[in-house]
Amino acid sequence: MRVLRKHPTVVLAVACVVLLVGIVATGLALSSSANSLTVDDVTTQVTDGMDELQAQLPPDSIVSAADTIRTEPCPDGGEGTLVAVERSIVTAEGFDLTGWVRELSASYAAKEGWSATMKSEQGPAPILTLASRSLMIFTLRPSAASATDPAPKLTIEATSRCSTVD
Repeated sequence: MRVLRKHPTVVLAVACVVLLVGIVATGLALSSSANSLTVDDVTTQVTDGMDELQAQLPPDSIVSAADTIRTEPCPDGGEGTLVAVERSIVTAEGFDLTGWVRELSASYAAKEGWSATMKSEQGPAPILTLASRSLMIFTLRPSAASATDPAPKLTIEATSRCSTVD
């Protein structure tokens, strides 16, 4: 006790160091958990983006929608998992899906933080690629109605970034 009374600055310095170490350890623990992305997290990021795109369609034009989700190892060889999502949307017979994709392209090209690239592949149906500032990339492929299937279909494809934890 006598040492403590003679050297209060030493006690105060030790208390400050212990407090500082506790604060830094807590901050590191919280920041690492905040940056951790599970497979569910990256899947949600992709499907939320697809939901936003699908919400641009007139509600009465959508007949059905279904997702196909597959996981793959991260291409960089890391521990994480990559998620690829394909959403197939069947639209109402007579809906001008190609016209809608062209309008969506113009709309997203004008949006801050987005890039829209349109290309046609073997015919009049355009393929639209949308890229966000966060580098989320969506590819939209409309298919026209045919004699065997009168309802136009839209396929939206996107791949997540790699999860950091599984």
